[in-house]
Amino acid sequence: MRSDASTAPSRDDAAASPKALSPCGGGPAHRLESTSESGPGRHHDSAPVSLSISELAHRCQVSTRSLRYYEEQGLLFPSRNAVGHRRYRAKDADCVGFIQCLYGAGLPSDLIRTVVQEWKLPDSAPRIEALLRTRHAELSREAEELHSKLTGLEAVLNAVTGSS
Repeated sequence: MRSDASTAPSRDDAAASPKALSPCGGGPAHRLESTSESGPGRHHDSAPVSLSISELAHRCQVSTRSLRYYEEQGLLFPSRNAVGHRRYRAKDADCVGFIQCLYGAGLPSDLIRTVVQEWKLPDSAPRIEALLRTRHAELSREAEELHSKLTGLEAVLNAVTGSS
């Protein structure tokens, strides 16, 4: 299975506690609960802050290319101003952080897109949990396979070097 995680930049806090994550699209209160009542996908801010792509990139400590990639992958949906420049809401920074955490956790773009879309739906916690548990099981199997290969390689190295 090909993972797009290698094409996405990572952040130091990618392994942040799930409760600290602010998911995209607001959505219901899940275990990955947002710290505010309305998540980054809500459009009902009384005075939304409009950010350029470079301003959002700076705020999130990611590249503008990453933000364009997230848009290409259907993860972010900026509006456009009169001359066609991308404009983001301040709360899109929460969504970018959530996306970064998901990439850092080894999720590919297609699964991240599904999680982000599911988050916007009511009663989605069980479906999101099932998706994430499936990915966890896949990564666990991959880790076991790598461990087995490392053990085999160590045995070969020991045989070649005469060590035990």
